[in-house]
Amino acid sequence: MTDTQNTPKRPIDKHRDGALEVAIWKQESDKGPFYTSERTRAYQDNNGDWQKSHSIPERDLLRAARLDQKAYESIQKMRDQDRAQYIEHQKQPNTQPRDQDRNR
Repeated sequence: MTDTQNTPKRPIDKHRDGALEVAIWKQESDKGPFYTSERTRAYQDNNGDWQKSHSIPERDLLRAARLDQKAYESIQKMRDQDRAQYIEHQKQPNTQPRDQDRNR
């Protein structure tokens, strides 16, 4: 096994406000990259150990919504960068011979 297989995948971006956090993950597919987000709230359990929950109490809903908005804006910027890279890649001349040229 290589080190990359042993290393857990990390989010490409995070936004935090107190105990709330939104992590952004980049996934690859045959249709290109896409993004997902995960909202969590940190808390200490009865033993004093830190845990994460996906449950957001009503007092934190506005803060969570603001974090979601920041995550959305970050994802839009990343998608714009992906699109620009794709367009730039399409402009580059193809240096690989086509299959039909190889058979000549």
